[in-house]
Amino acid sequence: MTFVMNANAQKDDHFVLDAKFGVFTPGSIGGFGVGFGYQKNLTEFNNFTLAWDVITAEYEAPFNSPADFGFLSAKTGLRLFSPSFLGDKWRAYTNLSVGYTCYMLSRDLAYTDAYGNLVYERDTLKPFHGFGLTFGAGLQFNQKLSLGYTLQYDTYSKTKNHFATIGWSF
Repeated sequence: MTFVMNANAQKDDHFVLDAKFGVFTPGSIGGFGVGFGYQKNLTEFNNFTLAWDVITAEYEAPFNSPADFGFLSAKTGLRLFSPSFLGDKWRAYTNLSVGYTCYMLSRDLAYTDAYGNLVYERDTLKPFHGFGLTFGAGLQFNQKLSLGYTLQYDTYSKTKNHFATIGWSF
């Protein structure tokens, strides 16, 4: 998940919400994602802040068929924030998280029945479980809003997802 915490470590923990828009590879399909998490500040050193993304839960899917394909994930990780710059309104961050992913896929089946009729059926969503890795980097503005880039990798499907992210901390 990509997001945010208080610029001067005034809050030790808080909730974060983010939205993502990007590209799934292979196949280069456009997709979206939404995530929610809980973050806790761990320490400050030389005006850098280290935070723990205690838990983040996310759902991602392609624009063209969100009911047929998706990723669910639950991850934990660390996030490093730079010192504030440009009038104490901005700061950069980078994050790395690992955890569980569930890749879900359904498919349409078409076959001819015993009477020669073409029959369409929808197969149910089938889960495939794996390990996920997320790397992100971006900018946080005014202690609440963040904009960034996220790269996600799933071990089961070997999918790399590239997302532009926008997030809000509360």
